[in-house]
Amino acid sequence: MKTIATASAAVRERISLYRFCKDERGVMAFFMLAMFLLMLMFGGIAVDVMRYETRRVALQQTMDRAALASASLKQGLVPKAVFDDYFAKANLGAGVEMVDFATPTVVVDSNSTYRKVEASAKVTSYNFFMHMMNVNTLESVNTTSAQQGVSQIEVILVLDVSGSMGDSDGSGSTKIARLRTSAVRFVDTIKALDTFNQVSIGIVPYNAQVNIPATLRQRFNAQNIPTYDGVANAGFPNANCLEIPQTTYTSTELSTSTAIRMAAVADTESTVSTSSNYLAPSSGAPSNNPLNRICNPTTVNQVSLPSLNRTTINSRINQLVHGGYTSIAIGMRWGVGLIDQTARPIYASLITDPEMAGRPANNTATDTRKIIVLMTDGEHVATDHVPDAYKTGLSPIWRGADGNYAIRFTTGGTALTNTARPGCAGTNTYFVNHLKTNSSTGCQSAAWRATPSWTGSGTAVQLDWSEVWRYLSVNYVARQLYGRSNTGISVSTVMDMFVDPYLQATTMNTLLASNCSAAKTAGVEIYGIAFTAPANGQSVINNCASSPKENYYFNSTNGTALDAAFQQIATNISELRLTQ
Repeated sequence: MKTIATASAAVRERISLYRFCKDERGVMAFFMLAMFLLMLMFGGIAVDVMRYETRRVALQQTMDRAALASASLKQGLVPKAVFDDYFAKANLGAGVEMVDFATPTVVVDSNSTYRKVEASAKVTSYNFFMHMMNVNTLESVNTTSAQQGVSQIEVILVLDVSGSMGDSDGSGSTKIARLRTSAVRFVDTIKALDTFNQVSIGIVPYNAQVNIPATLRQRFNAQNIPTYDGVANAGFPNANCLEIPQTTYTSTELSTSTAIRMAAVADTESTVSTSSNYLAPSSGAPSNNPLNRICNPTTVNQVSLPSLNRTTINSRINQLVHGGYTSIAIGMRWGVGLIDQTARPIYASLITDPEMAGRPANNTATDTRKIIVLMTDGEHVATDHVPDAYKTGLSPIWRGADGNYAIRFTTGGTALTNTARPGCAGTNTYFVNHLKTNSSTGCQSAAWRATPSWTGSGTAVQLDWSEVWRYLSVNYVARQLYGRSNTGISVSTVMDMFVDPYLQATTMNTLLASNCSAAKTAGVEIYGIAFTAPANGQSVINNCASSPKENYYFNSTNGTALDAAFQQIATNISELRLTQ
């Protein structure tokens, strides 16, 4: 029986074990327990990481704000004190346990022209969950760096002073008045931030030409320098415009050794209504209109070499007046040439301020920003000029002491004087304009003389062509001296000889694009302002401006927008920025 009972018990155990192995009740409990442990682990990791990241970001933001504030050139406190104050007021650890914020380490790099602040600090976050995996803390060493200023900034304002600048600016003023106000505010803003007096600003006003001071013209190999009061190469007072060769627009250098022709100080625009009736010079009709001269003799619109002195710069801006056509390319060519490193000998000889020594800096200098602000309210307009043959050299025209004129026609002379004299002239070669009365359009022998003399003439003086244009407009000479002489030469022929097309609008567009490209390649930053300009003007200025265009090009539709553009550029130039 015992054997049977033992065997029966063994069978029951095997049956129970078999049933236990086959029983699937409660099998998910093990899976759920494993998943719970995994979720707890990863959720805990997420909580610890989020706590750490929140504190790291808070630290970084506080450090960035402190860096910007301490790097400002206007900041009176030492950078470390600024950082300590920001950290104290940020309350980074307030109400937060298990987080340590280390005191920041601050390093300052500054000289007489800029300030750079670098700082580092550490945040340690003690983990709630990850310590179970033997990761007790998460740490981060945060760094920041901010700077304002560079060693020096060189700015050239290339400003449109053409005739259209006398129009309304759209907000109750003239455009030239608004330009003066906006440019002065621009200078004031920059110089107010120029704690170490290292921002120099020069001015290149332009219309159809660019007028430079005689002292600057003397630094170049100028040709066709006018005679004045009988003194050869004396130069026309306050009128020095150079016809820069087109081949130079692909470079930044403006050579002082290459021969450059001067523009004649001639009025090619004013017209005289008649070739038959006599018009006395005293009537005003034949006289040069300064606004119609290719190069307007004035000091107020002359180039001003860069200066560090705010008063000097603003004084020149406030003198600007409007007049003439628009040649943006010529203005830009001077701006680029005067900011290029090769202009340094010019500065050295003409600028007496010792603090300007060494400027312009090398184009590749990393501690210098070179900036041109190019502004126009128009577009390129084709211009004329007097060709070289009639810029300088003796003319066939004499001037008497009474301000009247005679012109000589001789066989074998130039194309303008080698012409058949009328029969009434006989052997006389001098036609005296005012002696021909208006009663007849035909030849009058009384107007012809063997010598350049008449009652009141005194000793008449033969004029250089440059002095002819000093006294008389081109059209007056063509009509009154040639047209009234009955020599058969037509006024249109004479005008074609005296006046040639200089630069067409399309040519100037191309030249401007080439020069802007060369300047940007050399490291010059170009800010462009189109001030109520037509589409073509907007296009060439936009193309010239540096990139990104949204930072360097401004389309100002009225005077208020012009002022805002200048202020934005001033802010950009003096910007305070994070560098890390």
